[in-house]
Amino acid sequence: MTSRISELRVGLVVVVAVAILVVGIIWIKGIKFNQTKYRYSVIFPEVGTLKVGDPVSVSGVDKGKVKKIQLYQGDVLVTLDLSTDVVLKKDANFTVKNIGLMGERFVAVQTGYSDTLLDLSQPIRGNYDSGVSEVMGRMGEMIDQLGRLVANLEGVLGTKWSRESMTQIIKNLKEISHDMNALLNRNKGKFDQTMDNLSHSSAELKKIIDENKEKLQTTVDNFGEASVKLDNVVTVLDTISISLKKLTSKIESGEGTLGQLVNDTTLYEQIKKTAQHVDDLILDIKKNPKKYLKVTVF
Repeated sequence: MTSRISELRVGLVVVVAVAILVVGIIWIKGIKFNQTKYRYSVIFPEVGTLKVGDPVSVSGVDKGKVKKIQLYQGDVLVTLDLSTDVVLKKDANFTVKNIGLMGERFVAVQTGYSDTLLDLSQPIRGNYDSGVSEVMGRMGEMIDQLGRLVANLEGVLGTKWSRESMTQIIKNLKEISHDMNALLNRNKGKFDQTMDNLSHSSAELKKIIDENKEKLQTTVDNFGEASVKLDNVVTVLDTISISLKKLTSKIESGEGTLGQLVNDTTLYEQIKKTAQHVDDLILDIKKNPKKYLKVTVF
């Protein structure tokens, strides 16, 4: 009888311990019963250490869990379980953020302010916020690169020749600086006069422009009209050029009277002979004018 009572006590302790464990898990995980949810997927460029079961926070309030994570066309598709009281607008924003120093992650949601609801059948793109772990990792890389840079500088500047060269460069820079200061001091009055002249010239130019504003506008308008007329002349010249090309083509092919005249060698020879006869006649008239000119005296 005593042993049975002991067994019952042990069993009761075990049941109570299991119940406490289950309640603790439910409390830690934030599991809520009798709460309807809906699912929506978001595409992230990367998710870091985000895993299934991590919280989804809407404006700082826990309103869901990460249900599924999978690769999607080079990015990461994350499926979220959200409470039905979360109303997503067209300009909603999703960001994977850091929740602690150990790299824990959660999905932060801003529901948006648009008058149009978000199309839940199509995933949108979210953002990834680098956490402390990523920043520390990059800091390590930067420190390593800085160490290599310092080592290279030591290799370049650590020799005697490098130190002497740097000393000479610094000395030359000091001399140049001294010469520049001396030059400025000697010509300070001239520089001031030059600036005054530039200021005066600028004022005079502005005055001239203001006084001749209408004339300048007229000149610009005339230039525009001349440009239009020039375009018209160019158009006419293009038309004449095209017509001449067509006429030349017809002449070369023997079309029309002029084409026949150009291509008829017989007519050319006759004209040549006629021209020769005319030349001979002119020479004969010059040599024997009396032969052709008769003067009668009454």
